[in-house]
Amino acid sequence: MTSATATTGRVSATSLVRRLGPVTGEGPTYRRVADRIRAATLNGRLTVGIGLPSERDLAMALGVSRTTVAAAYQQLRDDGWLSSRRGSGSRLAIPREHAAWRSDIFGAPAIADEPALIDLTTASLPAPAEPLQRAVEAATGELPGYAAGSGYFPFGLPVLRDQVAQRYCDAGVPTTAEHILITGGAQHAFGLALSSLTSPGDRVLLECPTYPVALDAIRAAHRVPTPLPLGDNADTAWDLELFGAILRQSAARVSYLIPDFQNPTGALMSAADRERAVEQARRTGGTLLVDESFRDVPFGVAGSDQLPPPMSAFGDGATGRGRGGSGCPVISLGSVSKAFWGGLRIGWVRATPAIVERLAVTRSLGDMAGPVLDQLIVSHLLADPAAALEQQSARLAAGAAAVRAALAEYLPDWSATDPAGGASLWVRLPGPYATELARLAPAAGVRVVPGPRFGPDGTMEACLRLPFTAPPEQLTEAIRRLSQIDRTAAQGAVTAFPGWLA
Repeated sequence: MTSATATTGRVSATSLVRRLGPVTGEGPTYRRVADRIRAATLNGRLTVGIGLPSERDLAMALGVSRTTVAAAYQQLRDDGWLSSRRGSGSRLAIPREHAAWRSDIFGAPAIADEPALIDLTTASLPAPAEPLQRAVEAATGELPGYAAGSGYFPFGLPVLRDQVAQRYCDAGVPTTAEHILITGGAQHAFGLALSSLTSPGDRVLLECPTYPVALDAIRAAHRVPTPLPLGDNADTAWDLELFGAILRQSAARVSYLIPDFQNPTGALMSAADRERAVEQARRTGGTLLVDESFRDVPFGVAGSDQLPPPMSAFGDGATGRGRGGSGCPVISLGSVSKAFWGGLRIGWVRATPAIVERLAVTRSLGDMAGPVLDQLIVSHLLADPAAALEQQSARLAAGAAAVRAALAEYLPDWSATDPAGGASLWVRLPGPYATELARLAPAAGVRVVPGPRFGPDGTMEACLRLPFTAPPEQLTEAIRRLSQIDRTAAQGAVTAFPGWLA
């Protein structure tokens, strides 16, 4: 286990069996159990450092003898996949001698003079041209009225704060402008919260896989990422039992969650799970940082009015009271960059007025205030967002359909999620060769980012993120090109782990 990652939770036997899948097949049963545990670790279903259940509990859950589980655990220990300490139980690990296997590929940007290269490293839409142009023209007309003043609005333009507050009110969460801080995007908001609410060495719980730039920010701030593995079922991706266990045992100060079309899986957290997550955080005294960047662009449901309520509806970070009684600090992070255009670096925080003021002080140390013109543009977009959001949702729906159709035609062995929103599919490959595929892809005219980039511990080597924000014809061609190197990547991948049963 690397020093940059800390997982102190323990998965229950029932939860572990769900993640392992069937252990039937040829060969000794203990080898098959060990194989499934290794596979679940490499695929990200289990995170490095997480504690396994006792031999007795797992034997009962699997319906095998305790001797079988003991032999499986011993095999994992011998091969370096499990570390055990008297009194602390057994925890998953990656064999140290194979640390070089972990991916350093971070997804290079597309090169401007390579027109044939299809870049699938960024999940970002082009702007809705006509609505953006109208907003720019209206904002430019208003700018002279602001130019007579200082131009400094540390909390954001009042008109924009009012609009963002009204959005929460419309979603059933009472909010005023005092609860809103305008930022330079959701990532800026995340950095401010991380700096203000945690200290170096603190643990920060986050989903695995997760948004990689948030993971980078945690590491750069010298905080310790503590992963919560997500399941494969989009309807039940979050294991709230495990979430509570990790919170209690890690004492994580902050949990970063993306409940609305999770990046990169596209999973949507149910209302019941949101309420449970808030209750778990309330019991441990933690704070939830909730990223809502993709909430505005559903395409597989009737519309935003059909989505589960925002997380703050269950633990109101503005009033300190939620549906469960005393509430839980829920800090909401939003942005127009994903829904409208990445070039508009405007986001916001919704929290208590005290936290908003605290974040504003932190912000002033490096950025006195945001750009007035950009905020005016966003204000006009949010005043009448329907046309722009419908166009963006249609683009995403067409892109998702194109990728899924191309996968069915060219790469039927790949298994992809089927999200109802967001900007990417999370793909499981037939084997652990995502890094090799990403290495070979530019020669085939594509750039992709392998699964290990989306977690803190070098796992998910059998996973890949495929954004669907490019035009459908480009996406189809990209999948066709990847299919031409798929077998070569699988054959050339590093799979010679001790005890790895291919």
